[in-house]
Amino acid sequence: MKDGEICYGLVGLGMGGQTHARELSRLPGARLAAVYGRDEDKARTFARKFGVPKTYSRYESLLEDPEIDVVNVATPNGLHREFATKAADAGKHVLVEKPLEISLARALEIVEACERNRVILGVIFQMRFGQSATRLKRAIDEGRLGRLLVADAIDKEYRPPEYYARDYWRGTRELEGGGCLTTQSIHVIDLLQWLAGPVESVYAKKRTALHDIETEDHALSIVTFVGGALGVIESSTATWPSMKSRVEIHGTRGSAIINGEWDQTFFWNVGDDEKVDAPEGFAFTDIDDPRGMPEERHGLLFADINAAIREGRPPLMTGREALKSVAITEAIYTSAESGREVSVSELLSGQGVSP
Repeated sequence: MKDGEICYGLVGLGMGGQTHARELSRLPGARLAAVYGRDEDKARTFARKFGVPKTYSRYESLLEDPEIDVVNVATPNGLHREFATKAADAGKHVLVEKPLEISLARALEIVEACERNRVILGVIFQMRFGQSATRLKRAIDEGRLGRLLVADAIDKEYRPPEYYARDYWRGTRELEGGGCLTTQSIHVIDLLQWLAGPVESVYAKKRTALHDIETEDHALSIVTFVGGALGVIESSTATWPSMKSRVEIHGTRGSAIINGEWDQTFFWNVGDDEKVDAPEGFAFTDIDDPRGMPEERHGLLFADINAAIREGRPPLMTGREALKSVAITEAIYTSAESGREVSVSELLSGQGVSP
């Protein structure tokens, strides 16, 4: 910590890294102090753009910098473990972009490295910080929707071919780990399990319907929850036009439909609350360029991470929470490839993780 500010070092200078840099520039008591990039020219250009004082082309040099309190990992998904575990072993707090990693076993290595070194681990699932999501979570926890019967996550997006072509790692099994489920719909999967979970099992199908990629661009899963509710997870980057994602929760006493990306409540009929049936200006369609998505919830997540470090407490979005969405996606892939129902709780317990 320098001059009362928590200092961050950023690894990964793509779209996610740029979001991190913008949010840190707006956060009181925080400072992006250094960036790492194998391409020195790219790192220097990034640093100039965002006013970052130091650049490193050797990752170990960033880890040796005594000013750095937190390492932000915004690399391709399949590189998260490498950078995050080294940061934890160097005694740095760690903040990782979603998903935590491309498999449950690899993600668990990050969690255990941070726990072993007694450093804080946060994960970028900013949709939990929206008003629509927190309001619905509170209503469910208070029993105001009654017994949950149906819980769905619908995420039908479109990505043009150039989205996959412009980054070497997108659509690859080795570095992205999956397609629309892993990178796009992981957000609504996290919301769904947070609101209605734990998830007991999934039965799924997936396919590559449109794009020339190794991974899926459409997937559908029937979900069984531990509490008895049923639901579906539908994910796509092949459907045109893009539509706003929806998390739909239906209980014996109320129902709600929300969008976490834009923090909107599409439908609300819960108890004596004021009813919502399509808000003013409602539209199903959405933009298909993720660079235009809102970042306000990122700011709230960063503020929580900063406060957690100062107060010595876990962040609201912990690494162990992030394991659950990784387990669900892994179970969906296993089910789609095997043609059988797969238990998420068994997958987690097999790695020694509580569902």
